[in-house]
Amino acid sequence: MKRNTTKYALLGLLSIEPLSGYDIKKLIKMSLAHFWSESNGQIYPTLNQLIQDNWIELLDSPSSSKKPSNRYAITELGRTELQKWMRHDEEKSVHRDENLLKLFFGSNVPKIESIQRLKNRKERLAKKLHEYRAIATLLENEPPSSHKTYWILTVKYGMSHAQAAIDWCQLAMKTLENAELC
Repeated sequence: MKRNTTKYALLGLLSIEPLSGYDIKKLIKMSLAHFWSESNGQIYPTLNQLIQDNWIELLDSPSSSKKPSNRYAITELGRTELQKWMRHDEEKSVHRDENLLKLFFGSNVPKIESIQRLKNRKERLAKKLHEYRAIATLLENEPPSSHKTYWILTVKYGMSHAQAAIDWCQLAMKTLENAELC
């Protein structure tokens, strides 16, 4: 049975601290977007479902705030459900990569176009690697917390993945440049 992983992503964020929907969107963009994407259109309906399931609760807005915003907090039942999900192996992830799809069918265009696409990809990956390194530096300077080590590990995964992809792009470009193609 396919699980709705959006609800677990939201529960995970709310396990850190109570958040508004806006804060959740910001955190997804700043922290999860490097390896996980969520549609903004899914966030609020999922939050409403989590409230109905009693996995999260709506907190009262502070009366001193200028603009009241709903903040959500994980309940004990929600924490239990998050932990159950964490203990199960992930479902099969489907990796979709349009660049690899185009490379697979590369014989349909001049090889210089495939080489240029690889060069562009390598440049994007180098920028991404730079971002990951900056994030890693920020995290290393954060005070110790129960989350810090896990966050650093996900960033280091991104760094390793980006570096491996850069190396592969270099190899692929060199292979195509030296290839005698029909």
